[in-house]
Amino acid sequence: MPTRSFIFYIPDESPFLRMNAISKFGLILAVSVAALVKLDLAFNLSVFLAVLALIAVSRIPLQNIKMLLYGFAFMAIFLTVMYSLLSKIPGEVVLLELPWGTYITENTFKQALAVAFRMLSLIFAALLFLSTTRDTDIVLGLRALRLPYSICFMVSLAIRSISMFADDWRTILDAYWSRGVDLNQGSVVTRLKNYVGVLIPLLILTMSKVREIDFAAETRGFALGVKGRTSIEEISWGPLDYLALGASVLSIALLLSARLLEWPFPL
Repeated sequence: MPTRSFIFYIPDESPFLRMNAISKFGLILAVSVAALVKLDLAFNLSVFLAVLALIAVSRIPLQNIKMLLYGFAFMAIFLTVMYSLLSKIPGEVVLLELPWGTYITENTFKQALAVAFRMLSLIFAALLFLSTTRDTDIVLGLRALRLPYSICFMVSLAIRSISMFADDWRTILDAYWSRGVDLNQGSVVTRLKNYVGVLIPLLILTMSKVREIDFAAETRGFALGVKGRTSIEEISWGPLDYLALGASVLSIALLLSARLLEWPFPL
């Protein structure tokens, strides 16, 4: 039976479901450090392909976020074009001088593509974490790191509010579509007006749920300052967690050392 993550359901066969939030966050942090530590087309492309490989292993149903992937692709193309037109990347040959003071060399497009792959690596790494982690796992991970309960509670409430907000948004859109109302018809101004109308019931539902949470906490005598709290669930560690966390720490150490010491390989 599929398991519900922070975003959607993923198959139980996914190996990422057997990992806790700390080891997964360490893995994502290692990928993010790798993406940020050097700006080079071949290197950043390799990091992006590594992230795609992790997504393939995790068995995330990307068809559920097809429109979001189209948006990422458009963002990457837009970023590449704007970076090429507005930057001054030095090179041996100036291919084109632009009237607003910038120029294009043989290195411009390489640098622009490297920036695009860097951003995509960071975005897909965050998508991988959120797609394979439950909101309760994130809170359990924070508790395992000995953070104060008040911080864990605020993070938990913020995460669950985002999830409820997204569910309410989909419910309202489904209600519009079931009545034959297409919010994407018309000009840009008309579409904006349509979605403004959607925000009104969304805000009403959000305020209603905030009030319900407040009443529920008050009726149970909830207080943040109480010490000695216990949890029904506890974070667990398995061989895959130790392997992922160890590889992440080693990778981050090697990447930062190579950056600081200016090693010729791989940075």
